Amino acid sequence: MKIEFYREQDWLFSGEDGICTKIAFQDADTRSHNHNYYEFFLVGAGSATHHINDKKKIVNTGALVFIRPKDIHSFQNPSSDFCFYNLLVSRGTMDSCFSFLGTGCNADQLMENEMPPFRQLLPAELNNLLPSFEQLAIAHELNIVRFNTLLRAATVNLLTSYFLSYNLKLSHDIPTWLGLLALEMQKQQNYQEGLNALYRISQKSPEYLCRVFKKHLNKTPTEFINDIRIANAKLALEYTNRSILQICEEVGFDNTSHFYHLFKKDTGLSPKAFRELSSEVSVSQAP
Repeated sequence: MKIEFYREQDWLFSGEDGICTKIAFQDADTRSHNHNYYEFFLVGAGSATHHINDKKKIVNTGALVFIRPKDIHSFQNPSSDFCFYNLLVSRGTMDSCFSFLGTGCNADQLMENEMPPFRQLLPAELNNLLPSFEQLAIAHELNIVRFNTLLRAATVNLLTSYFLSYNLKLSHDIPTWLGLLALEMQKQQNYQEGLNALYRISQKSPEYLCRVFKKHLNKTPTEFINDIRIANAKLALEYTNRSILQICEEVGFDNTSHFYHLFKKDTGLSPKAFRELSSEVSVSQAP
């Protein structure tokens, strides 16, 4: 299968940091392709099959996806009402945004995962975010200088609000050190290690950490780590073919029964049932 390669210079004029366009179902790109720039897409209505890195997944209204330069993707079988906003971000602009956010943003995790970061927005979240994409699409046509500023602001907002935080519900008055610690614990080697990594990185006593976690996160350090592990287990079950036992060990559980108990408590399903309900299948198995 031929894979098209798109370059940012094919799309961007001099002085442009990116492009934002609204794309209807008949214009969705059905050719497998990758590119040397970054892309966010937000599904505003309808659904389509998103072929991504030899997998496929149904994307519905409210799907928000961050496509990286290494990702190979295309759309197939769009519904008649399918439309999405496509935000192209140049490499230089993305590098600037990551530099602005600093090392605490844990950008490596976004880049290294096998599958691109994905969020399914709730209706209220979609209603809040759509105007930003609409504003970007209009600004690009009217004033490129203003568009570039809005683009950078939108990129930082998308990264920090939807992808870098892993949905941690942090209070507004959270101490800076705790926010950075929470981000550090998203790294695989840290949540695998568990409490020992938490204590080592924070340089705080277990008793103090327990008090602070209960105050700001309303959970114990152990519950916090297990939440991260279960979240990553769900991603692995949905996006990989690795065995349940392997996933259990990879996310840091040394007790399979405990993993099953926590997983069912979080999802209401066993890991096997969760995987079976997933819409992802290999492209090679697609009809």
